[in-house]
Amino acid sequence: MILNLKTKILSLCFGFIGFTHVAFAQSDLSFYHLGELTPQNNIFNPVFFPDADFYVSLPLISGVSTNLNNSFTYNDLFVAIDGTDSVQFDTEHLLSNINDGDRLSFDGSISLLQVGFHVGKAGAVQLFANERVKSRLFYPKKLLQYLLEGNADFLGQNVSENNLRGQGSYYREYGVGYSHELSVLGEKKLRVGLKLKYLQGFIQAEVDKEAAVSFLTDPDTYYVNISTNNSVLRTAGLDSFDNSDYLMSNGNNGFGFDFGADMQITPKLNVAFSVNDIGSINWREGIKNYELVESEATFGGMDLRDLDNAGDVLKDTLEQLFDYREFEDEEFKSKLNTRVFISGSYKVIPKGTVTATVMSRNDLGDASFTYGLGYTHYVGKMLTVSGSISKKPKQGVALGGAVGARFGIIQLYTSLDNTIGINDIRNMNNLNVRFGVNLLFGRRSEKKEKDSQEKIKSEKSKPQKEKFGPFPDEYDLGHLNDSEN
Repeated sequence: MILNLKTKILSLCFGFIGFTHVAFAQSDLSFYHLGELTPQNNIFNPVFFPDADFYVSLPLISGVSTNLNNSFTYNDLFVAIDGTDSVQFDTEHLLSNINDGDRLSFDGSISLLQVGFHVGKAGAVQLFANERVKSRLFYPKKLLQYLLEGNADFLGQNVSENNLRGQGSYYREYGVGYSHELSVLGEKKLRVGLKLKYLQGFIQAEVDKEAAVSFLTDPDTYYVNISTNNSVLRTAGLDSFDNSDYLMSNGNNGFGFDFGADMQITPKLNVAFSVNDIGSINWREGIKNYELVESEATFGGMDLRDLDNAGDVLKDTLEQLFDYREFEDEEFKSKLNTRVFISGSYKVIPKGTVTATVMSRNDLGDASFTYGLGYTHYVGKMLTVSGSISKKPKQGVALGGAVGARFGIIQLYTSLDNTIGINDIRNMNNLNVRFGVNLLFGRRSEKKEKDSQEKIKSEKSKPQKEKFGPFPDEYDLGHLNDSEN
């Protein structure tokens, strides 16, 4: 039985369901460790530009990415029944694998268009448009434990939960980026870059960060006293998604920017730094907000003998217990989740580079860190492969790989950030996949190499300045050294 919207809203406030916030939060370090091989690597640092004079990334086929992260796996939910080929839901096993602060997240992106070209010898311009879907839900462990294990172990105890955080968003970004190369500290090369983005919002749903609920079980009657504060669910665009005009343009917009830099410390050592997704979206159109009125209610249970009507029973129960109000005229703002990348690359062999990376991400006000170490190898001018090991928050170690191949003007690439569990999906708690096709024209590296050779040749061909001494030529005694030898 499908619950109606109001029932979903009430359930969301209690932690039964949730959506999450705008953030391009992929931690796909295997793809990052490809360096600036593809135009799509520009999402990590505005200075990254592929080895081309000009490139075009076509709609849809050029950039598709999906990222699913969870703190537990299928095998944490279900365990095998001895002597059978069946499984059963194991509450204790599930709860033992969940910690406060764990989250379920999904991120997806589709490239609509990307174009890049050089301006002179030092500058580069990039234009882009992307569709982005982001979501995050923080698990309320105490509440889950109370609901899954029952209230028998909590008689007379007040069980409270104030970690009912969750947000979800769908938006489009249009942007332009510019990077420039400078010579500093002698011959060291420093590149700096900036991307400006116009954001068009379509759907947003978020639970107020102050949302809280508590349960107190009467030890005599086993009735549950439920207390809530003024929890608020803010939404925009949920009723407008089937409107084609709304999906082309609406009043939900905002601005964002990225900036970054990298510097060649030595011929073998390079460091990079970037800050991405700084900005926000103002939601003004298609708004429907719901506030759960602060109250207390006593819950004596539900009659679920008729499972076909379980949805209606839950709906009626929630609406009888709690009051809420709906208001449509209150605009709100959602911030982008900022990411910071710091990395250092060292060329260990002429065709091989080792890169160490730290990524920091802001998840609904909480900072999380991902650490990675990767090796990238260049097989001629056609093939590039990358392997990485990374440690994500609340998860174990993951092995990933990426590959890019160029055939003339056509470039193919793909990456997978968790190869350990790919042979058994039941043991996977995160999956990050990217793939796409680009058109690259020319090779910038060949022109730089040619210019460097011409510079060396030009310096050698310059006439040497004559040496001047304090004495006339007839006083030159150098021949005496020659005669002694």
